[in-house]
Amino acid sequence: MSAVRQFRFAMAIRCPLPLTPIPVTKVWGGNKLRDFVRAGEGTGVSWPDEPVGEVWLTCDRDDRVSVVSEGPFAGRSLRGLMLSEQEALLGDSKPSADGCFPLIVKLLDAHQNLSVQVHPDPIAAKALGSTPKSECWYVLAASEGAEVLLGLAPGVDATAFAKGAASPDVVELLQRFSVREGDGIDVPGGTVHSIGAGIAIAEVQNNSDTTYRIYDWDRTGLSGEPRDTHLQEALRSIDYEAVPEAPSPLVEPDEDAPSVNRHAVLRDGELFLAEVLDLHEPEELGSPGQPTVLLVLSGKGRLETGDGETYLLEKGSTWLLPADLESASVVEACGNLRVLRARTRSAR
Repeated sequence: MSAVRQFRFAMAIRCPLPLTPIPVTKVWGGNKLRDFVRAGEGTGVSWPDEPVGEVWLTCDRDDRVSVVSEGPFAGRSLRGLMLSEQEALLGDSKPSADGCFPLIVKLLDAHQNLSVQVHPDPIAAKALGSTPKSECWYVLAASEGAEVLLGLAPGVDATAFAKGAASPDVVELLQRFSVREGDGIDVPGGTVHSIGAGIAIAEVQNNSDTTYRIYDWDRTGLSGEPRDTHLQEALRSIDYEAVPEAPSPLVEPDEDAPSVNRHAVLRDGELFLAEVLDLHEPEELGSPGQPTVLLVLSGKGRLETGDGETYLLEKGSTWLLPADLESASVVEACGNLRVLRARTRSAR
């Protein structure tokens, strides 16, 4: 065993890590996301004057890396923790293909339509020399009549889609679904999709940035130039046999059982498990041996670790529970504590 490997085994974290949100300007963005994160004076988060399309909450990419906001690891980046405390952070899970933290959690605000696009599944990614990507969405807000495009319309095959893909008519070849706040949407690799104007979502995905744009609504980017499209790669990435599940409410109100914790699966795939939890009673939220990301969607509560330390859970906060944390339980919850929880699925 190398000296570097021994050093990694010797390091420990053993405490929840609060992460600082990273706002990102986008040509299609708006101003909704500030209501869903802790930002502004006294938070350490600088909010841009330009439209914000995304807020990255958990990320380990070359262009964006999460930083711990408070506690004994304050100021440490997720990239740095992956270098020196990887075993403590990941446990039995493995890093992404390029050695980074395997999950990304972010928020999106589609003030305008997002591009029609597709991410490759593992088979297509291997053929194209890229990395696969799957994601899932939880709808934070939706204007009346807001829609997503998800999958090919009935009867549209590869030939028909290829004929119409290069024109604005491509949107007529896709399924349209109305959405509302609280809906869950699974978007496996190979699924053509677009988020319509007026929708804000929380998104969980594996750590990949492979996106093939098909159509971008004839607009220009922030630079004033049209954004690139990748039609040939997209046509090779689409799963033409897939039938996506329609968006549906994840956690319906249950007046007969107001004090019972409820779990709803957003996505359960090879690479990660994403759930939405409504919490009223004490419950263990961590998973010793693998990392867990918590995003507080609403309400407040207290998280208690095995050493008796407590941490405030409040709307908009994001916590990374390292694999070497033996226990992290909600011990107090107000009536509307809702948490998005994401865990890795990839074992060594």
